[in-house]
Amino acid sequence: MTLDLTDPKQVARAIQYTNVNPDLTRDGVVKHLETCAAYGFDAAMIAPYWVPLAKEVLAGTGVKVASTLNFPMANDTPEMRAAALRALVAAGADEFDFPPHPGLLLGGDEALYAQDVEDVVRLAHAEGVVVKAMLEFGFLPTDDLKVRATRIAYEAGVDWVKQSSGWGKGGLEATEHDVRLLAANIEPPCRVKVSGKVNSLEKMRRLFEAGAELVGTSSGPAIVDGLVGDPDAY
Repeated sequence: MTLDLTDPKQVARAIQYTNVNPDLTRDGVVKHLETCAAYGFDAAMIAPYWVPLAKEVLAGTGVKVASTLNFPMANDTPEMRAAALRALVAAGADEFDFPPHPGLLLGGDEALYAQDVEDVVRLAHAEGVVVKAMLEFGFLPTDDLKVRATRIAYEAGVDWVKQSSGWGKGGLEATEHDVRLLAANIEPPCRVKVSGKVNSLEKMRRLFEAGAELVGTSSGPAIVDGLVGDPDAY
C-alpha cells in the first residue's frame, strides 16, 4: 500500500482509532465517535457494548464500526464466540478483531488452534463481516511460533493478521521485525494491521515501510496532527 504521509486525510484513512477501556462512559464514547467522524478515520474501534450507539452516531460519515470478539482473554468456547459474533453483526459491526487461543498453540494442540481460527473466519464471512486475527505475539516466545500462528491465520482465510492487541499480558509494542514476519508469511488479499504503542507519524511510517497497511491505536488524532501520543497507551 502506498501511503502519502504528508496527506493527513490519507493518514487518517489508515487508522482505526481505538478506545476499548471498560471505564469509558457513554459521553466518552460519543466524543470518541465524533472525533472519528471529524478526522475521517478508517474505523472507530470500540467495545461490543457500544456498537449500536456507534452505528447511530457514525451513520453517513463513511467511518466503519469495528469491535472485538473473545477479547481480551481468548477463553470463550466456540459456542460462546459464535453467539457473540452473530450478536455483533446484528448490532451493526462492520468488522472485528479477535485473539485465537494462544494456549492451544503453546501446548502443541495446533490442529485445535487452527480449527478455532477457521470456525471464526467461516462464520464471520458467512455473516458478511471482515475479520482480523490478533495473534498476541507477547505470548509466543519464538519466531517459529509467530510464523506458525501467522500461517495458520492466513490459511484459515482471515482478512487481516495483527501481531498483537497491544493490550494486557499478551500485548506488546509493534515492531518492524514483527511486521516483516507477518508480511513474509501471508499473501494478498490478506493484509497486515498493527497495534501496540503506535503513537507517532514517524513510528507509523517505519511500520508501513515494513509491510503494515492499517494501524489500531488510541493515539489517532496525535498521529494525524503530527504530534506524539501517550507513550504508555495502546
